[in-house]
Amino acid sequence: MSGVQSEGKGKGVHVRQERERALAADRRRVLSLPPEQALDAVLTHPYPVTLVQSMAEEDLYLLVHAIGPDDALPVLGLASNDQWEYVLDMEVWHRDRVHPHQLTEWLSRLLRADGDRFTHWVTGPQQNLLAYYFFRNIELHVREYEEDPAEVGDGFSSEDDVHYVRMRPYPDSNPQAQAMRDQFLGDLLRRLSVYDYPLYRGLLLTSAGVLGPETEEELLRLRNVRLAEKGFLPFEEAVGVYQPLRVADLLRRGRKPDMGGGRPVASYPIPDAATGTPAGAGRFAAILARIQDELLLQRLQTEFAALCNQVIVADLQQVREREALARVVEKVAGYIGIGLELAEAAGDGSDPYGAANLLKSHFLADLFRVGYGRALALKWRADRWRRESWFEANGWPLAFWGESWLGVLGGLLIKKPLFHDNYATGVLYREFATMADIAVTEMVLDRIMAVDRLLVDMAVGPPPRPIEGLITYQNLLLTAWAHHQLGTNEGTLVTVAPLPLDLFRLFFDGLWPTTGQPRRIGPQQRQDLLDWLSAAGGWPTARIAEEVGPVVDGLFGRVEEELATVAAKDIDPRFVQPLFLVAADHS
Repeated sequence: MSGVQSEGKGKGVHVRQERERALAADRRRVLSLPPEQALDAVLTHPYPVTLVQSMAEEDLYLLVHAIGPDDALPVLGLASNDQWEYVLDMEVWHRDRVHPHQLTEWLSRLLRADGDRFTHWVTGPQQNLLAYYFFRNIELHVREYEEDPAEVGDGFSSEDDVHYVRMRPYPDSNPQAQAMRDQFLGDLLRRLSVYDYPLYRGLLLTSAGVLGPETEEELLRLRNVRLAEKGFLPFEEAVGVYQPLRVADLLRRGRKPDMGGGRPVASYPIPDAATGTPAGAGRFAAILARIQDELLLQRLQTEFAALCNQVIVADLQQVREREALARVVEKVAGYIGIGLELAEAAGDGSDPYGAANLLKSHFLADLFRVGYGRALALKWRADRWRRESWFEANGWPLAFWGESWLGVLGGLLIKKPLFHDNYATGVLYREFATMADIAVTEMVLDRIMAVDRLLVDMAVGPPPRPIEGLITYQNLLLTAWAHHQLGTNEGTLVTVAPLPLDLFRLFFDGLWPTTGQPRRIGPQQRQDLLDWLSAAGGWPTARIAEEVGPVVDGLFGRVEEELATVAAKDIDPRFVQPLFLVAADHS
């Protein structure tokens, strides 16, 4: 008999698991659909209430905004009380203050979505919020027994001829907003008086004695407690996610405790074994795609969602669209991936599952801090260099470093560093996503700093002014070298005055050792430039070749790209100015 019961229990568990998997699949499908199709899919689902209430609060919130808050009333009507509360927590607060019109708008929507349940809800779990709302929006006058109703005052109305209410002036000067508030509040008061008159009377009397600031502070405290469970910490705590953490400190920390999986948040699209690794994904995504443990994946997804929410608060963002959330997800996943790469590099490589064990053992927030700290270290290095740099001391703008290097520096010198992508993925700047991004940026910064140090040691002074056009390190170095090659450097190694056009044409002809097409600058010219830089700066040849050699290659590559097909007689000073300073021919 016990064997039969055990078999029946096992079948029941299996059936329940199958239903949960099917519901999860339906949930993911709905959340991936376009808004109009998602609404239809919810309303035509065999169990719409179960489907909606199985969604994480974050998922439902984004779905409502994707559909449109007013068009999504049928979905809101199916949502749970906790999901309603989350929507209010996200929508009606501006920092630490209640936004009066937003509160009115969302209470009105919930009333229209399911009036009966809304009435139970605001007079039960949300009674303090309702009393606060009444305090902010209505004046109460209790008529004495012998008082004539005509003496109560203008604008007052009553449902029982005893308790008279009048709408307070609306804080928002928008007449349309005040009309909506008055309509909603009038409907709500009538509904409450019919629903439970003693409760209605008690709410009115309670609201008259509400201490506004104290009540708002308590509502804020409760809201912060609820949102903290999802990673929405107070701003002062949330910004701690950007505090750098060294790899050594990370590895010394103990294992994180096993946490419950929580409700999966499908809108935070980290990849798993089922979806595979997207093209161009970082280390974090690649490791997640290999993990087969569903429980671990669910725990990581819940932890990842909380971390994304913490970053949203720290960045002072209001995320209502999937596209905005996707950018946050990409940012968080990228820095976790960089943290993983750094932590793996610090290990001895003996653990074949090292990265997966790092995810299992360490908080994602700590890995994020390691990764972000690496980008921040680059920024701090750039800041320190700029304060002491030659170009800053001579008053040159950032544009002195040319377009591509300017982009890299610009990304490092802002408050939160960004990677200069230069539209390779469709944007000028984006968050650092891999150690390769860090390495490329560091390489450019190394070259900028090397050229700046070289200019100091070459004792380069400012060129004579005024000079038409923009001065850059490129035209400054190439012009000074051209003076040296022509012997017009006035007895010094470094002269940066603009070249006369006729002399520049002479130099230009000697720049190309061959007449074939396309023309190329020869290795001897490269060596001549390196030798001159070595002599002018007092640097050993090996140091020049190592630190400045790639820069010289880049300079010559650009000269070849822009001027290889131009004959010397056709040179126009205006068009060579990005690479050489040439005086205009006024003859």
